[in-house]
Amino acid sequence: MADNETMASKKRIYGDGDEPSRSSSGDRADFISNLSDELLGTIVSLLPTREGGRTQALSRRWRPIWRAAPLYLDVGDFGCGFSEKVISSILSAHTGPARRISLSRIRPLPRRFHYTDDDASDGRIDLWLCPRVLSHLQKLELTYSYDYTRITLPPSVFRHAPALRVAKFSWCRLPPNLAVDFPCLQQLTLRRVTMTEETFRAVLTGCPALEILLLEKNVGVGCLRISSPTLKSIGFLARWEKPQGDNSTVNVNELVVEDAPCLERLLPLDPDNGSTIIRVISAPRLEVLGSLGMVQLHLGTTVFQEMIGLTSTMRTVKVLALDYVGPDLDAVLDFLICFPCLESLYIVLEPRRFEHPFNGNELPPRNKMNSVRRYASPDGPAECLELHLKKVALKVYYGWGVEADFARFFILNAKVLEVMEFGTVIRCNDKWKANQNKLLRLEDRASHNARLEFKSFSSSTLKDYKKRTHDLSLPDPFDASFLYGYVTL
Repeated sequence: MADNETMASKKRIYGDGDEPSRSSSGDRADFISNLSDELLGTIVSLLPTREGGRTQALSRRWRPIWRAAPLYLDVGDFGCGFSEKVISSILSAHTGPARRISLSRIRPLPRRFHYTDDDASDGRIDLWLCPRVLSHLQKLELTYSYDYTRITLPPSVFRHAPALRVAKFSWCRLPPNLAVDFPCLQQLTLRRVTMTEETFRAVLTGCPALEILLLEKNVGVGCLRISSPTLKSIGFLARWEKPQGDNSTVNVNELVVEDAPCLERLLPLDPDNGSTIIRVISAPRLEVLGSLGMVQLHLGTTVFQEMIGLTSTMRTVKVLALDYVGPDLDAVLDFLICFPCLESLYIVLEPRRFEHPFNGNELPPRNKMNSVRRYASPDGPAECLELHLKKVALKVYYGWGVEADFARFFILNAKVLEVMEFGTVIRCNDKWKANQNKLLRLEDRASHNARLEFKSFSSSTLKDYKKRTHDLSLPDPFDASFLYGYVTL
């Protein structure tokens, strides 16, 4: 009896497999059967691709639901249950609008099926991304598994896609004589892509609404030039490894921002990756800059690292991140003079490889420890120290010698400072914190509202730094991520 009641209950909720089930009174259908096909389609579209397709086996009514629902095709690992035949079948049989297509780790065609020239395009992608599929597509991600110098995306990938908002292309080559027609694209990622100056220019020209651009470890030309009336955020990561394949292939290690009237963020993403050159000719709204480590930055006539001609100032920059400054107060002061309206300053004192617990009695290794000059204000105080600088964050901080002098400088001279954060990697207790307050002369602080916050390293600080480029809702992209992995003491 109990088993019969359980089965009846299940039928009232899920149906009997063919017809909508009825309650015991016979006058009311089950909950799911009462939903409209449109709502069911929305629910099905939220399922992973494999599970969404399996809903066709539930009942006769469910069979057309998945095919007509918005398609979110996400193949996390190409070939694992999603063969080329399966993908072709899905895209040809599905009559609903394709919203997202994400194909990861696409394996190149076997050599026996390859074209004779190195620039031959992948015909499979050409068939899958037909005009019908592209007409409603909002997000497109194509990532090959290896050999990106040989696999060329077909030009048809870049034909008219009126609804496309987000695109990512990885481990591939942009085709020659490229024409791009993405009128509404807002976010673009090019990762380990082989390109020329002409193809990159065609990409920018064909994306008139582009706001976010991430360039990561690309090859093909040494320098990329950017002119865009809409770009708001640029993330740039140079590639230090020697390119595979053709010896004439070069890494993209220089970026020139020629004209970007709306640019707010310029983010060199990983200073561990070797020398990078960034030139800014015109970016009148730039607010966030960094992380600057091995980066040679050119702002107008000022060349940081070499500090040639301190004649340029950018009053728009409010957030600055610096890596591996020594600590060298001379270098930091030069930045403060060039960015007189700076509000938040983030400084990495040494590379990540030293971010591990140290014996409190052991002095950490240091390279190029420059002496700290006393702040004598020969040309008057830096404007940001007088009026604007509210936050300073330091890592990796041990609290000795010139490092403590470096930190004390900001405490004694930043007149509107609200908080100074320290990311430490040593065992520190209340006694250590009390000694730091005394060493840093907190009682003599220039801003009576300034407070010190000590945070101890507890896990890896490696985080998805690329999110700093993509999330425009955060006015300060370093605020939460800079001391990720540190716990407040």
